[in-house]
Amino acid sequence: MEPLVVNVPPSIVPMPWRNKTYAVGGGTWLEVPHGTTLAELPQYMIFKGYTAVPEASTSSWSVEGSKGKVYVVKLSNEGGWSCTCPGYAFRRRCKHIENTRENYKPA
Repeated sequence: MEPLVVNVPPSIVPMPWRNKTYAVGGGTWLEVPHGTTLAELPQYMIFKGYTAVPEASTSSWSVEGSKGKVYVVKLSNEGGWSCTCPGYAFRRRCKHIENTRENYKPA
């Protein structure tokens, strides 16, 4: 039998209470002989590797916070805004994004 090719690096999942062992890669489960090790896994399941996904381009601005710290506000091609300030990390909105959005003029 040819090894199964999966998109996520496989691992071994032993289920001693069922006396079974599975090779798992993403959502794919394959029963393998009980006691199979990671070294033996390529006999049953192979990871085909990641393909490079092009990084979405973004527009970004450096903005100064109220205490002088500089944060980066970004606008992705999909229209999502983000900021490196603690307020955005906590609330998912901040004054830096609001100010940048008000002054942003798309080309």
